[in-house]
Amino acid sequence: YNLFKMIKFNIPYDELIEAHNSKEAQYDKAYKELILPIKDSWQDLDSIIDFVRRWNKRVPIGKNKDKIKEVILSLKEEFEVFKTCCIENFNFTQENIELIKKIYDTLSKTVLKSTGTTKLMHGMNPNLFVMWDKGIYDHYGCYPNSVGYIRFMGSMQEIILEILKQHNKEKIIKEINRRTLPKLIDEYNWMHFRTSK
Repeated sequence: YNLFKMIKFNIPYDELIEAHNSKEAQYDKAYKELILPIKDSWQDLDSIIDFVRRWNKRVPIGKNKDKIKEVILSLKEEFEVFKTCCIENFNFTQENIELIKKIYDTLSKTVLKSTGTTKLMHGMNPNLFVMWDKGIYDHYGCYPNSVGYIRFMGSMQEIILEILKQHNKEKIIKEINRRTLPKLIDEYNWMHFRTSK
């Protein structure tokens, strides 16, 4: 996977902040209630699954909750490898790529599909995983599979690294009300490229 031989994407910081502050981006009440308070994702699996359920009522998550939980728990070892990772310093080694592919492929075989998988992954590690939907992955030229998601993460890292050349991470987090850099970029993507747009 040559992540860096791809189209270069760049989003100016003021546009990210504008998206974050817009009324449209404040839609995500479920994120504020269910993801922001999490201290330990393993203790709060129910909240993470409920976040995905609230995002899309058409996905039959309620009746499949135990199955989804079981699948997440089967991936505990893989998720734990990335416990302290942040998107800006993530190392795309072959080993890390294979672990993310395993997590993505395993989760997407449940009722979650592609979008729900990335939302759940974000809930497990909001500092590393960026959410997407069809409109977003289409915009970035990625397929809705694990290889496409790795490419997408590479593009998101590139955008974030450009921003961090000029802006201090701690100041950004304070400005965006304790949300993470992957969540900030998600708000911009959602505002501009989401499927329902």
